[in-house]
Order: sequence, then structure tokens, then C-alpha cells
Amino acid sequence: MSTTHSPAPAVRNQLGQPPRTASRGGLMRAEWIKFSSLRSTWVTLVAVIVATVGLGWLFAAVAAAASSSGDAPLGAVSGVALSLAGAQIAWIAFGVLGVLEVTGEYSHGSIGPTFSADPRRWPTLLTKVAVLAFVVLITGGVSVLTAFILGQAALGGAALSLTDDGVVRVLVATTVYLAGLGLIGQALGWLLRSTAGAVAALFGLVFLLPGLGQLLPSSWGPDVVRWLPAQAGQAAQSLVPGEGDLAPVTGLVVFLMWVLLALVAAAVATSRRDA
Repeated sequence: MSTTHSPAPAVRNQLGQPPRTASRGGLMRAEWIKFSSLRSTWVTLVAVIVATVGLGWLFAAVAAAASSSGDAPLGAVSGVALSLAGAQIAWIAFGVLGVLEVTGEYSHGSIGPTFSADPRRWPTLLTKVAVLAFVVLITGGVSVLTAFILGQAALGGAALSLTDDGVVRVLVATTVYLAGLGLIGQALGWLLRSTAGAVAALFGLVFLLPGLGQLLPSSWGPDVVRWLPAQAGQAAQSLVPGEGDLAPVTGLVVFLMWVLLALVAAAVATSRRDA
């Protein structure tokens, strides 16, 4: 008597079907749990709010005192810039937070299980982008708006309101810039897989590269510098464009193109390399 053995279901699924991947909602929940469970995340967010609001109010109050004594008259442009001066601390904090969201998984060896949830990898990258962008836009937007309101209150008679021409645009552009730098930091984390290397590259891109651009010949150097991500982003945040700067809307578009380019490069590199 002969018997016939049918293949086990598990074997048939392995040979005949593609591996199952996590759902989009499952990836989002998992990423949010990882992101929100770290104490450093909340410390960074609280520090950003305190620094952005506190420094903005402090600079505005000191400038208002100097203006009232006649030492340094305030204009509309300087008043807005002073109230948002603390956002420069947020640039750094969100950029580093973006780096750590990725390189932390590489340093702890948890990136393998993360990728196993969806071997295509790019959904994981997009999930991290979505979580970071959401958190930074909310935190940055609240910080920027509060800093502007309190800073303008400290300026007294020289204050602007949200209804004044260009003010809302500056606040939105500043918030988008904060989120964009966080995403650039995240992209550098994917590309370099090293916290120190990605942070150094981020600082070089934002601070060092524009300075080196000043060494270029004056006949064409400024035309190159103004298209760099930091310069384009700062032009987008200007109440009144400076001489030789990009127009605010153009600057915002150019900056967002840099962000998109960084994320595309990160997605390509991540899909082609081993975990």
C-alpha cells in the first residue's frame, strides 16, 4: 500500500507566495511607539519649545529696552527676526533628532527586525518620515507661533500682528524649515548610518558650506550660494528679501526640493544596501 504526502502548508506558502509584509497602519503604530518611548525625544521637544519661546522673548525684550532708550531703533524686519531668533536652536535640535531616529536603530542592532516587518524597506523609510514630520510640524508650529506672540508683546509699540503683510508666511516658512531640516538629518542618517558622521554632515551642510561658498569668485559665487538649502530656507523666512536673495516663495520651493532629493537618495541607498 502506498501513501501520498502532500506538502505542508507552511512550505507551500514559503515556496509559492511572497513573504507577508506589515500593513501601513501596523508600521505607523510600531514607529510611533519606538519614537515616543524614548526619553530623549520628549526632552528634545520640551527643550525646543522652551528655547524657541524663551530666547525669542528675551531677545525681543532686550531690543525693546534698547529701542526705548534711543540706542537701537527697531523696524518691522528686525522685530520679527528677534522674536523668532530662538528657532535657530530648534534647527539644530530637530536635525539631530532626525539623525538619531535612524542611526539609533543601527547602533542598537534593531534595524534588522525593523526591515523584516517589510522587506521592501521604502515603506519603513516613509513611515519614519511621516512620524518625524508630524511631530516637528506640530511642535515647531506651536513654538514659532508662541514665540512670535510673546516676542511681539515684549516689543510694545513696535510690534506686528498676524494680520500684517507677510507675517503668516514667515511663520509657516519657519515651521516648514524646521521640519525640512529634521528630514534632511534623517536622510543623512540613512545614508551614513553613523550618528557622528550624519550630524557632522548636517552641520557642514547648514553652516560650513555657505561659508565656503563665500570664497568663490564674486562674479558667480553668490549665485551659487543662494541656491544652497540653508540660504534658500532662510530666504523663505524673510519678511523682506535681502539683496541678491531668492524670493521667499522661490526659496521655499528650492529648500523643499533639497529635502526631497535627500530623501530620494536615502531611499535608493537603503534599498540597495544590506541592513
